Parts: sequence; structure tokens; C-alpha cells
Amino acid sequence: MSKHLDNIRLGYSPLSNTFYMFRHGKNPQVALEKRNAEAEVMAALVSMMMQGAPRGSEMDFTLGDKRYTIRVTPKETEGT
Repeated sequence: MSKHLDNIRLGYSPLSNTFYMFRHGKNPQVALEKRNAEAEVMAALVSMMMQGAPRGSEMDFTLGDKRYTIRVTPKETEGT
């Protein structure tokens, strides 16, 4: 893995309700630089989950000791 990417992380801010990408130094909890990354996060998730599944799909996963399901389905647009 590239050393240049070791200090890059994704985060979520409940205050602004958005995903962001940030670069940290020695303390991984302190952002030295930060930018909105919501479009990239959502695009990657939808792309992965819609691959080969035109009607959508769902994925189960575990974070810590809790289980979750993410479901992605296309939404009809007005006039269709």
C-alpha cells in the first residue's frame, strides 16, 4: 500500500449529515485537510450494488457487534 494513502480516511459528520474525505497526521482523529466526498461514496456503493442487478440488490454486513442490511433499488423518475 502506498504511504501517500495511509493518512487518508472517510468519515461522516452528523452535524452536516454528509460524508467527507480527510487527511490526518499522527492523530487520526484530527483532520489536517477535509472535503465533501458524499457523491463519490454514494456512486461507488450504488455502482457496486447495481452491478448485474438492474432491479437492485441488498447486502448484509456486520459492524462491531451489530448486523445491518443495505438495500439499493432504482427509483422511478416522474413522467416514466
